[in-house]
Amino acid sequence: MNRYDSNKLNKLVENFDANYIVKYIHELIDSWINVGILKYANYSHLIELEDWWKLEKEFDCLSKMFTYLPNEQEFKDKIQGMKHGDIVTEAFKTRKNDLESFLMTKSVNFSLTYLKNFDWSIKLVHSSDKHAKLNELKCLLTLETDKVSSNENLTLMELDKYQLDNLINTLETIENKFNFYQTE
Repeated sequence: MNRYDSNKLNKLVENFDANYIVKYIHELIDSWINVGILKYANYSHLIELEDWWKLEKEFDCLSKMFTYLPNEQEFKDKIQGMKHGDIVTEAFKTRKNDLESFLMTKSVNFSLTYLKNFDWSIKLVHSSDKHAKLNELKCLLTLETDKVSSNENLTLMELDKYQLDNLINTLETIENKFNFYQTE
C-alpha cells in the first residue's frame, strides 16, 4: 500500500471545492464497484490528466486506510491537515460497505487459479538407488485446478509424513482463521 502524503494530496485537490470532492469520491467508488463511470472530462478544468491518475492512487490509499483502521477517529488523526478531511471522512463513512466489498473482491481476484478437485493416495517406497531397504510411506496428492491463463490444470505432489503434517497443520490454521472471521 502506498503511504499517504497530505501535502501531495492537498496539492492535487487544491482547485476542488467541497462539492467537487464529494462528487469525485462517490463517482470514484462507483467506478471501483462497476456501477458508474468516473470521467476526467467532468474535472478537467480542475486538474491536469497526469495529476488525475495520481489523485486516484491517493484516494485508493486513503480508502484502504479508512477501511483497515479500527475506528474513524484514528483515520481523522492520520489525515489531520488534509484539505476537506472531514468531508472525505464523511463520504467514506457513507460508502464504507461499498469500500469493504470492493477491497474484498479485489483481494479475492488476486489469483486466477481455482481448485476444482483433489485426489490422494498412499504409496510405499521399498527402495531407491541409494538405499536397499527404504520402506517409506509417501502421500501422492493431485490437485486439479482451473487456471484462466493456462491449460495446465494438474499439480502432482509427493509428500512424506513430515510434509503432510505440515500441510495439514497449515490448513487447520487457515480453517481456524476462516471460522474466526465468519463468527464476527
